[in-house]
Amino acid sequence: MRVIVAGATGWTDETAIRRELEKLPPGTIVVHGDSPGADALAGKVARLLGLVVEPMSKNAADRARHGRVAWKGLNERMLATGPSMVLAFHADLKESNGTRHLVNLARRIDGLELMVFAE
Repeated sequence: MRVIVAGATGWTDETAIRRELEKLPPGTIVVHGDSPGADALAGKVARLLGLVVEPMSKNAADRARHGRVAWKGLNERMLATGPSMVLAFHADLKESNGTRHLVNLARRIDGLELMVFAE
Protein backbone atom coordinates (compact mmCIF):
# COMPACT_ATOMS: atom_id res chain seq x y z
CA MET A 1 0.00 0.00 0.00
CA ARG A 2 1.24 3.49 -0.88
CA VAL A 3 -0.11 6.51 1.03
CA ILE A 4 0.56 10.21 0.49
CA VAL A 5 0.58 12.30 3.64
CA ALA A 6 0.47 16.06 3.17
CA GLY A 7 -0.63 19.13 5.02
CA ALA A 8 0.08 22.48 6.54
CA THR A 9 3.67 23.51 7.17
CA GLY A 10 2.45 24.79 10.52
CA TRP A 11 0.78 21.49 11.51
CA THR A 12 1.98 20.36 14.96
CA ASP A 13 -0.52 17.66 15.96
CA GLU A 14 1.66 14.57 15.87
CA THR A 15 -1.06 12.58 17.66
CA ALA A 16 -3.51 13.03 14.78
CA ILE A 17 -0.94 11.81 12.27
CA ARG A 18 0.06 8.88 14.49
CA ARG A 19 -3.61 7.89 14.92
CA GLU A 20 -4.02 7.54 11.16
CA LEU A 21 -0.65 5.98 10.36
CA GLU A 22 -1.15 3.32 13.05
CA LYS A 23 -4.13 2.06 11.03
CA LEU A 24 -1.94 1.27 8.01
CA PRO A 25 -0.70 -2.28 7.38
CA PRO A 26 2.96 -3.23 7.78
CA GLY A 27 4.99 -2.53 4.66
CA THR A 28 3.00 0.57 3.76
CA ILE A 29 5.00 3.19 1.88
CA VAL A 30 4.42 6.71 3.17
CA VAL A 31 5.13 9.40 0.57
CA HIS A 32 5.38 13.04 1.65
CA GLY A 33 6.52 16.35 0.20
CA ASP A 34 9.53 16.79 2.48
CA SER A 35 8.30 20.07 4.01
CA PRO A 36 8.06 21.18 7.65
CA GLY A 37 4.88 20.52 9.59
CA ALA A 38 2.60 17.65 8.57
CA ASP A 39 5.08 16.18 6.08
CA ALA A 40 7.98 16.10 8.54
CA LEU A 41 5.79 14.68 11.31
CA ALA A 42 4.46 11.99 8.96
CA GLY A 43 7.99 10.95 8.08
CA LYS A 44 9.03 10.84 11.73
CA VAL A 45 5.98 8.87 12.88
CA ALA A 46 6.08 6.48 9.92
CA ARG A 47 9.71 5.62 10.64
CA LEU A 48 8.92 5.03 14.32
CA LEU A 49 6.12 2.68 13.25
CA GLY A 50 8.46 0.77 10.93
CA LEU A 51 6.80 1.96 7.74
CA VAL A 52 8.75 2.77 4.59
CA VAL A 53 9.18 6.52 4.04
CA GLU A 54 9.68 8.12 0.62
CA PRO A 55 10.16 11.88 0.89
CA MET A 56 9.82 13.75 -2.41
CA SER A 57 10.99 17.31 -2.96
CA LYS A 58 10.34 20.01 -5.50
CA ASN A 59 12.87 19.64 -8.30
CA ALA A 60 14.26 21.66 -11.21
CA ALA A 61 11.57 20.36 -13.58
CA ASP A 62 8.84 21.45 -11.16
CA ARG A 63 10.41 24.90 -10.95
CA ALA A 64 10.84 25.18 -14.73
CA ARG A 65 7.23 24.20 -15.35
CA HIS A 66 5.50 26.00 -12.48
CA GLY A 67 7.92 28.69 -11.31
CA ARG A 68 7.09 30.01 -7.84
CA VAL A 69 4.34 27.42 -7.42
CA ALA A 70 6.65 24.44 -8.03
CA TRP A 71 4.70 22.54 -5.36
CA LYS A 72 2.08 21.91 -8.06
CA GLY A 73 4.58 19.75 -9.91
CA LEU A 74 5.52 17.97 -6.69
CA ASN A 75 1.85 17.20 -5.99
CA GLU A 76 1.41 15.85 -9.53
CA ARG A 77 4.51 13.65 -9.19
CA MET A 78 3.44 12.31 -5.79
CA LEU A 79 0.06 11.33 -7.21
CA ALA A 80 1.78 9.73 -10.22
CA THR A 81 3.43 7.23 -7.84
CA GLY A 82 0.09 5.41 -7.66
CA PRO A 83 -1.09 5.83 -4.08
CA SER A 84 -4.20 4.09 -2.83
CA MET A 85 -4.83 6.78 -0.21
CA VAL A 86 -4.14 10.45 0.50
CA LEU A 87 -4.18 11.78 4.07
CA ALA A 88 -4.28 15.58 4.28
CA PHE A 89 -3.83 17.50 7.53
CA HIS A 90 -4.77 21.18 7.42
CA ALA A 91 -6.74 23.25 9.93
CA ASP A 92 -8.37 25.36 7.19
CA LEU A 93 -8.17 23.89 3.70
CA LYS A 94 -9.69 27.06 2.20
CA GLU A 95 -6.61 28.97 3.39
CA SER A 96 -4.23 26.44 1.87
CA ASN A 97 -2.48 26.47 -1.47
CA GLY A 98 -0.46 23.28 -1.73
CA THR A 99 -2.65 20.97 0.35
CA ARG A 100 -5.84 22.22 -1.30
CA HIS A 101 -4.27 21.69 -4.74
CA LEU A 102 -3.31 18.11 -3.84
CA VAL A 103 -6.78 17.39 -2.42
CA ASN A 104 -8.47 18.77 -5.55
CA LEU A 105 -6.26 16.64 -7.80
CA ALA A 106 -6.88 13.56 -5.64
CA ARG A 107 -10.65 14.03 -5.86
CA ARG A 108 -10.42 13.54 -9.63
CA ILE A 109 -8.80 10.11 -9.36
CA ASP A 110 -11.30 7.26 -9.33
CA GLY A 111 -10.73 4.76 -6.54
CA LEU A 112 -8.29 6.93 -4.60
CA GLU A 113 -9.28 7.15 -0.95
CA LEU A 114 -8.99 10.70 0.37
CA MET A 115 -9.22 11.76 3.99
CA VAL A 116 -8.89 15.37 5.16
CA PHE A 117 -8.29 16.18 8.82
CA ALA A 118 -8.75 19.64 10.31
CA GLU A 119 -7.62 18.59 13.79
